[in-house]
Amino acid sequence: MASTVGKRDVVAALTYWRRIPGQSVTTDFTTPGGERRFAELDRYDETHTSLIHDIRDHEDEYTLQKNGFQYVRHQVHGFDRSMSENEIERLLVPATQKLVEELTGAAKTILIAHRIRCKATDEFKRADNRAPAFSVHSDFTRVGAEHHLETIIKDPVELAEIKKGHVYIINVWRPLKVATKDPLAVCDWASVDPKEDWIANRFIHSNGWNELGKVAHSDQHKWLYMSEQQPSEPLIFKQFDSKAGYGVTLAHSAFVDPEFVDDEPRESIEIKMFVFVAE
Repeated sequence: MASTVGKRDVVAALTYWRRIPGQSVTTDFTTPGGERRFAELDRYDETHTSLIHDIRDHEDEYTLQKNGFQYVRHQVHGFDRSMSENEIERLLVPATQKLVEELTGAAKTILIAHRIRCKATDEFKRADNRAPAFSVHSDFTRVGAEHHLETIIKDPVELAEIKKGHVYIINVWRPLKVATKDPLAVCDWASVDPKEDWIANRFIHSNGWNELGKVAHSDQHKWLYMSEQQPSEPLIFKQFDSKAGYGVTLAHSAFVDPEFVDDEPRESIEIKMFVFVAE
């Protein structure tokens, strides 16, 4: 159970992975026992109590390039919570792509995925889970991001030209109403050791593979969030940066804020894209 400290800082339990020799786990669904091995991944879970700092009124001190994330002010004309999910997506996806292009100076963006998270939960972990994700993770490792890029840009000449520039994967997380219950926390990327703290979590499917990142706990990790985040305050964060050595990817996780456990389930949209900046 979490507890509040000070103004809106929160002490909360975060689910990490324990440190694993080789820092890599592969689940192959194309071989017998794949589903069972997937179900057993929970054995790597480790819960650690962490102080999550509220950066409300100090959010301008954190930037995409310095910390791996940035809160911005972005009012989308015409947005209304009463809209259908399809209407929300049709409005917010292009508006968010334009926002990211303006913020990064991108010449081009390619949408990877978008998902509305809400009160729905799923019986099976591999389902299209729309509930908050209570685990410390990133959506891609460096290897996983580069592989995904190659599945999207199949022309080797075009791919080589793109790689000459700056390639990001950017995730934009926006609440659809004020975010109180189960807010999203981010870990300042500069506080994470890229060699020691990351664990590659690869999944092999019949049509290919993907690799996301899990994180081993360190007392050096600095966790932050914005209390009562508004729909006009989207969080923009990196999930890959081709020019950052190990390919910065930001760890993040939902967490339980005890003051709001009885609030209505949160509603949010996340929009993920490749971002290409010419150099």
